[in-house]
Amino acid sequence: NVTIIPSTVDLNLYKKIPSQRKRVTIGWVGSHTTIKHFEKRLSVYIKLKEKYKEQIDFVVIGDEHYENTQLAIKGIKWETKKEVELFNSFDIGIMPLPDDEWSNGKCAMKALLYMSTETVSVVSPVGVNKKIITHGQNGYLAKTEEDWFEILCDLIENKELREKIGRNGRETILNKFSKRSQQENYLKLYRSLIK
Repeated sequence: NVTIIPSTVDLNLYKKIPSQRKRVTIGWVGSHTTIKHFEKRLSVYIKLKEKYKEQIDFVVIGDEHYENTQLAIKGIKWETKKEVELFNSFDIGIMPLPDDEWSNGKCAMKALLYMSTETVSVVSPVGVNKKIITHGQNGYLAKTEEDWFEILCDLIENKELREKIGRNGRETILNKFSKRSQQENYLKLYRSLIK
């Protein structure tokens, strides 16, 4: 007798902060233990940088010691008091993952937090990501290097598309993965246990 309640986001805290950025910024949030996931698509990022040059930036948040000179990345330290600001510091949130047992057990919190701030998410089609993201509607599922490159090119070149998918992403969180959307499920579960 199993009840599954998804991970949730506090939308009173996580929300979009309007930005005046001139460049399209592609961001990843994680730790030094998972930076290898970011680097899984390094060749794609380099191709994008070669194509768009000064039109794009890359941001890595969480591993403050990470550096990549080709992409002009110097890792930014994670600070809890700045978490919403950090998630709002880029336009496209990426979540490349290996298709292994560990990744298939992940809860996709990275994608949920991107989506909550209306940051368009591009993720690997691994585990629960496939249940949260409807490709081309509230985010994107990218499997191959070609998928990653083509999707990111489309998003870099089309601000309206980024904004539309970002809004749809937040709507998904509001309806299915916000604290408020799941409160009744928690109450039902607790009531059933008390009985």
